[in-house]
Amino acid sequence: MSELTGRVLDSSSPGWDAARRNFRAAVDYEQLVPKSVVFCQQSRDVQNAVRWAREKGVPLRARSGRHSYEAYSIAEGAVVVDVSEMDEISVDARSGTARIGAGVYCLDLHEQLYDVGLTIPAASGASVGIAGLALGGGFGVVSRKYGLACDNIVGVELVDANGDIVNANATENPDLYWACRGGGGGNFGIVTAFDFRVHPVGLVAVCNITWQWSDFIAVADTFQHWAPNAPDDLSTFLRFAVGSARGAGTITLFGQLTPDSPTQLAGFSALLAPMLNAAPPTGVNVQMMPHSAAAAIFAGADPKNPQWMLHPHNDRQLFKSTSAVAYEPFPLAALNLLKTQLELAPAQQDWETNEPSMVQLLAGGGAPGRVPIDGTAVPHRNAVCVVQYDAYWTDPSDQRVAEDWIEGLRTAMLPYARNAYVNYVDSRIVDYLDAYYVTNLPRLIAVKRAVDPQNFFSFPQSIPTTAPPHA
Repeated sequence: MSELTGRVLDSSSPGWDAARRNFRAAVDYEQLVPKSVVFCQQSRDVQNAVRWAREKGVPLRARSGRHSYEAYSIAEGAVVVDVSEMDEISVDARSGTARIGAGVYCLDLHEQLYDVGLTIPAASGASVGIAGLALGGGFGVVSRKYGLACDNIVGVELVDANGDIVNANATENPDLYWACRGGGGGNFGIVTAFDFRVHPVGLVAVCNITWQWSDFIAVADTFQHWAPNAPDDLSTFLRFAVGSARGAGTITLFGQLTPDSPTQLAGFSALLAPMLNAAPPTGVNVQMMPHSAAAAIFAGADPKNPQWMLHPHNDRQLFKSTSAVAYEPFPLAALNLLKTQLELAPAQQDWETNEPSMVQLLAGGGAPGRVPIDGTAVPHRNAVCVVQYDAYWTDPSDQRVAEDWIEGLRTAMLPYARNAYVNYVDSRIVDYLDAYYVTNLPRLIAVKRAVDPQNFFSFPQSIPTTAPPHA
């Protein structure tokens, strides 16, 4: 008979309320109460949790950074297998790889790898877990140079539905290896460690450029033709944040130049010229700094004040996020529609403590675009940009209005931006499997059927063992 091992918490344990909550605050945590949370320190703890849950007939969820946008990494009455304490990093300089524990937070990852002059494409969110990020694809500020996070995975160690440790790479369990690079977290097992290809990095240049709302069309149109075709060294995203009054807002370009040599940093302004000439900016901030400092800035963390590490999950903002992919530049009609829909955003309060509702365009092209659509499980390789739609609110009674607005925005833009990115899971997307995986879905289902035929790793929007009727 199996027993739970590791740091096991239940409703009688100190710290239980904090342990059972995720990043997403707009969830009824009084109803969504797991049976226990197991903080695993080693692979054996994961194995024991899987075997125990199977023997007891208890549902199980895998969790790393707690950033599931629909809180799918917890469930009522479930055992939550939390790998966040499996956070060791070891670098093999000879092979140019690093063994990275499945629970490492992305800002920790940036900082620790930079200590030895290295990096991988990873998220800007400070407490985003590497497992959830990489298993779903993984965009980062060096993605256009080095590919998605999943493109840099050379091996995976996971615990399967039988509680056994399985290794997957290009020669050992290659189908499972393929599926773990973009098939989403928690579908095929619980990953305990990754082997990543690492890349040298040093000084970088970052920018923050703003424009007034009236220049929306000119700036957006210039961005969508410029950003996906920029040199691979430059990764950018454009944010349209609504203002405190209807018809107002701020446009901001964020970017990072990651050159091979510091001498190339001087060319940053020239690369930005098309955007600077699109319309008169209201503010231009360009800085050179170590890559780790830039990662902290993008994460909203003060590198000189690392107190976020004491409470990495204390962000309780109320939000709803969803996504789509633009495979072609938006025509003028689409840009006008996007602007109009943003101007219809519900009014917000408490701006000093809350993000504004927004739409963000993450530039495509570069290294991710050179990977075949079926090269990994990520199908969105020919994207001009990935579109992230975000609604925020402060009063819980405004949740329905805000969520309906952002869903209306997403659906209004479907003629121009379709499908979705699996790491922005959205319970309101009806055809979610097709949206997340497109033509790669049949192979993912086949892998799921082979490695988890009883569908033990099951959760809302998980990959099934048989094709749904609409697929």
